[in-house]
Amino acid sequence: MRQAHRLIGSGAHRSLFARALRLCAHAPLSLALALLLFSCATRPTTKMMDLKITNARILDGTGAPWFRGDIGVRGDTIVAIGDLANEPAKSTIDAQQRMVSPGFIDLLGWSQTSVLEDPTLEAKVRQGVTTEIGGEGNSPGPATSGRFRTLAEYLDTIDRQGATINFAMLLGSSNPREMIIGEMNRAATPDEMQQMERITDQAMRDGAIGIGSSLIYVPAMYSTTEELINISRVAAKYGGVYFSHIRDEGDHIDDALDEAFRIGREAKIPVNVWHIKVGGRANWGRMPQVIARIEAARAEGIDVAANIYPYAASSTGLSTLAPNWALEGGYDDFQKRLANPEDRARIAEAFRAQFAKRGERGIYVSQIYAPSLAQYEKKFIEQIAAEMGVPVEDALIKLFEESKPSPRVIFFSINEDDMRYALKQPFVSVGSDAGAATSERQKNAAVHPRAYGTFPRILGKYVRDEHLLTLEEAIRKMTSQAASRVHFKDRGILREGMKADIVVFDPATIHDVATFEDPHHFSEGITDVVVNGVAVLRDGVITGALPGRAIRGRGYVKR
Repeated sequence: MRQAHRLIGSGAHRSLFARALRLCAHAPLSLALALLLFSCATRPTTKMMDLKITNARILDGTGAPWFRGDIGVRGDTIVAIGDLANEPAKSTIDAQQRMVSPGFIDLLGWSQTSVLEDPTLEAKVRQGVTTEIGGEGNSPGPATSGRFRTLAEYLDTIDRQGATINFAMLLGSSNPREMIIGEMNRAATPDEMQQMERITDQAMRDGAIGIGSSLIYVPAMYSTTEELINISRVAAKYGGVYFSHIRDEGDHIDDALDEAFRIGREAKIPVNVWHIKVGGRANWGRMPQVIARIEAARAEGIDVAANIYPYAASSTGLSTLAPNWALEGGYDDFQKRLANPEDRARIAEAFRAQFAKRGERGIYVSQIYAPSLAQYEKKFIEQIAAEMGVPVEDALIKLFEESKPSPRVIFFSINEDDMRYALKQPFVSVGSDAGAATSERQKNAAVHPRAYGTFPRILGKYVRDEHLLTLEEAIRKMTSQAASRVHFKDRGILREGMKADIVVFDPATIHDVATFEDPHHFSEGITDVVVNGVAVLRDGVITGALPGRAIRGRGYVKR
């Protein structure tokens, strides 16, 4: 009888058991036993789950050691973790003793436009990314022209259209500046500053999670520190965060970091340094001092952290080599200055200095937006100069004269040991600084391999092969730590009540395949990806489901 009581459980189960006992009181012994067994075998089960992941080695995202178990999902939420062998589910993923972790949060992505062309975003899904943060310098809205006049319009479009992954957006600090001042190299007047603050206030109520600045690009490079403090104060009122591509990642990185710290201190806002690095051969070996500077700011009480991609090369527009004064007014004005002999000579001198700083095989031209120069794509600038028969600075000017927008380049200017040192730091998370290639031109361009391999590269090369990080620590960086930096309370950890963003991967085989020479290859080793409770990758096959949604900030006011 004790065994029967243990089997029966409680609630409806006990009610059914009581009915069986009443029947047994008036029945022969054999019939009574049969009725008892029937009541135990047919007792009501728990509510049907939509998805169950079984035979998992669970990495919960906190940094704790993995454990064996199953995960139950109902709707978009994790409802059970443990031994769920007898629990019913509409669909089951057998993890086959693979690792199961929270979905990876990409703290710096560029898929906010490509998702509108192709919401599948396969390159991100096959890396295990389930949420992307956008808005480095520019965000899809607000704007005075273009498709999205407000950030709310963009986020609503994501919800209507759907995507394989979730999107959260920072307000690009360039947006309010460009709306009010344009691309002019000057400080905002008091009246203009008030207008920019009002734009920021509305963007936070529209769902922005904070401010994203990119201070080496027009027009953000013309923002004063005070301007950034003022709009960050507005964001802080709504629980926002501040992310920054700081003003300098080379010779003057100390000053650039100090500016970010000042913004955090005076605006009372958490600070995040995007893609922490120290560029330029003369600066190799400085990362320990950079980390010490960040640690000192943290000790002061400034909430500052950083993120990184695991490559010794960056990728951006070639125009970043030009001096700030030459870019005032935008790219069109820059091209006009190249026709002025005096300006051209000054720009050429700046290019000579930039090439000397980076050295041979330091500037790789990956994409040129001019059919007449297509033969120079996927070559180092010194090769291009030799083929043109001109000095490097003149070759650069030639590219700028004909390419619109600016050519894309890959800078091989980062020291691998510096990158490793930063990646090991407990306050450093992960951001790819890449979008998913969707258009045919993107798929043929020499993109940075980080677009395909960032997260698997860490788990394969730096965890399994080099033991730079433990698996638990690497997963923490990609999940719960990333979630905490953007104030996500319901993602980043595998726990009952959290959103069901989940990745299944084989730690023995996960690796990146993309290279600088041949970048368009998906990573391998991730078998299943679940976003908001729906599988978008199942047994290595894209399902076509689009359960991703917009994640709005804490200041969001529904209209």
